[in-house]
Amino acid sequence: MKKRVLSIALTAAMSISLLSGCTTSSNKAPAPEPSSSANTSAAGSQTEAAAKFDPASAGKVTLRFAWWGSDARHEATLAAIDHYMELYPNVTIEGEYQGYDGYQQKLMTQFAGGTEPDLMQLDYVWNPEWEGQETMFVDMADSDLVDISGFQKQALSDYMTVNGRVIGLPMNTSGFGSMINKDFFDKHGLDVNTVWTWEDMIEAGKKVHDENPDDYLFAIESGTTTGGISPFILSAYIYSKTGHYWATDDGAKVQATEEELTQAFDILQQLFTSGTAQPLGEASLFTGQMEQNPKWLNGQIGFTVDWTATVDKYKGSLSEGSFAVGQPPFAKDGDNQNIQLTSAMGLGVSARSKNADSATHFANWLMTDPEAALLLGTKRSVPNNSTALKALEEDGQVSTEISQMLKWATAAPAARTPMIQTNSEVADIIKDICEHVVYGKMTPQEAAQKFLTDVQAKLDSLHS
Repeated sequence: MKKRVLSIALTAAMSISLLSGCTTSSNKAPAPEPSSSANTSAAGSQTEAAAKFDPASAGKVTLRFAWWGSDARHEATLAAIDHYMELYPNVTIEGEYQGYDGYQQKLMTQFAGGTEPDLMQLDYVWNPEWEGQETMFVDMADSDLVDISGFQKQALSDYMTVNGRVIGLPMNTSGFGSMINKDFFDKHGLDVNTVWTWEDMIEAGKKVHDENPDDYLFAIESGTTTGGISPFILSAYIYSKTGHYWATDDGAKVQATEEELTQAFDILQQLFTSGTAQPLGEASLFTGQMEQNPKWLNGQIGFTVDWTATVDKYKGSLSEGSFAVGQPPFAKDGDNQNIQLTSAMGLGVSARSKNADSATHFANWLMTDPEAALLLGTKRSVPNNSTALKALEEDGQVSTEISQMLKWATAAPAARTPMIQTNSEVADIIKDICEHVVYGKMTPQEAAQKFLTDVQAKLDSLHS
């Protein structure tokens, strides 16, 4: 059965088929445990890893390092590269950087032709495309040059492992939670420390809106593949209520039942009909920039939900002391209160590089060294490595709000969302159904039935 699991461009999927043909079993092995260095301190084991190889003894070395991102990310990464080259003057590192568009296709074409860079930034959604080709990457969990102990185990297993091989070091981590307007909460006598259920939200939100028609406890946009009403309400409610996502891990089936979907759509509808949530058409005017919503700025919206990477913009939009964070809402009497924690980006090293040891040494330094962390900052969100994160926290580059959200998420991390749920074609179908429910054009039960038929049909076509 041909794999078409992700929302990856067809041309990129075709490019990977050109890759040289060593294959392995499609049965994924369990993620490797961290190395024995996990029993030592992060700093100590980092020193031990570095001692295994001296870049200065390798002679003149030139490494190519590819990544995507914004200008700010480019500048921070180049600053870290410059510092490493000052430490090891015999090493030259050439940056190959661009925006996200076209990056994957270019990288896979390079792999197909044997011209890939020595190091490269990776996106976990490409992992299925690497299956059978994972030996082209250095196994970070099996390298003496890498201190794996400071990285989150779940990040390594869920986001960086392909067929038992850790193909990259997690570059970032992001937790999910609530962005709270304290002025709104104070005005309405609400406690910012409340851990909301969706059901309690609807009860409190209706009361707030009935008393103050211009005020809404909650706001969320229609959204995209990775944000908005579908992933942040529908999927989140099903996971919290039942303990499983609506899709199976392999993305082949809708595993949510009609009853479970109906309950989720009912909650979605009630959020808007009760006046708990700002009308969807109004909120969607600020997709991706809810902090610019006039009602948020004027203290007429209580909170929204988003990732830690967005904390600073929400906090910066309000006056001093008017912002707080909280845990995300959960389903009342649900099976779990685990919180989404993602590590989407990885740093991989080509096993075919003639300077693989030098490249691996640099990758370990870039992700675990405190000086490197201070230079990179949060330009790839918060670092996943504990030593790097501590350096930024001590330097004041990570706010107390972000630290708190990460503590909540790392204490009880949710299972990784099946990648099919970010597929753009699937997401468009679900978004359309959700909007019909919100606007009263479809009952929750009708929506559940349409979801089961239309989404499953799309999954079937993607797996045919």
